[in-house]
Amino acid sequence: MSSGNISTTAAAPNITSIASSPLAEPSSSNKMDKINSTILKTAFEAIPLLSMDNYTLWKNRVENMLDLQELREELTSPTGTLSSPEDVQLQTILMSKLESAIHANVITHENKKDAKKIWKSISDYFASSQASNRAPIINAVLHVQFNPNDALEFITQMKTTISRLHEVGIDLPKDIVAYLILHKLPPSMSNISQQITHSDKEITPELVLDHLRLYANDQLTLANSGGSSKQTPVALLTEDEKKCRRGWHNPNLTSHPKSNFWFLYPHL
Repeated sequence: MSSGNISTTAAAPNITSIASSPLAEPSSSNKMDKINSTILKTAFEAIPLLSMDNYTLWKNRVENMLDLQELREELTSPTGTLSSPEDVQLQTILMSKLESAIHANVITHENKKDAKKIWKSISDYFASSQASNRAPIINAVLHVQFNPNDALEFITQMKTTISRLHEVGIDLPKDIVAYLILHKLPPSMSNISQQITHSDKEITPELVLDHLRLYANDQLTLANSGGSSKQTPVALLTEDEKKCRRGWHNPNLTSHPKSNFWFLYPHL
């Protein structure tokens, strides 16, 4: 990843004007023009500012907008060509959807006037197969921790990191990724692990996460059932399950923070 010159982020483009132009929407019907303009405006507004944590979502929504404009191949393919008006439009759109920290790292004086170069710079920064991109993704996968109080957040984090693996060219066998996820579960959930590993189905990350989603729904039902016998997932853990394990900090412990966990940070 390389740093470029810091420039001022471009103001948000007038997407309504872009959408209603002959370039973006070739329909001759005024009614269809209005509908298409509204759809394109909605697609543009749905694109989040690109940050270090949302590249997959950002890329999917930008590509959706490009498909509506029929400009996806023209921008993303090495052989694609853009007209001058198209280039200016896409420069403005791309730069308006970057956080300032990302802008500083992907926009330079050499590419700021070329939409295709901007796109390539963003792709290289987030999705190239260089070690500088791969190492943080692997570390992210290894350090995602399962919290029995928030299984849905764990599912979201795992799905995000798995998507990032593919983006940087890391194609691990599905069963290996599934076992990595299972390894993060506490001993109290060994029944779920056994259901998965002893089933006739192919062991995949999707299968594991589906079981965890059912677990999360069950815990939500339990929490909403009321009554004096209601117990939280943390209260159901045994003494052994309230301890940290080698390489894993239990987020439910209050005796020490993760930053002071010796197995993760032995130099402290």
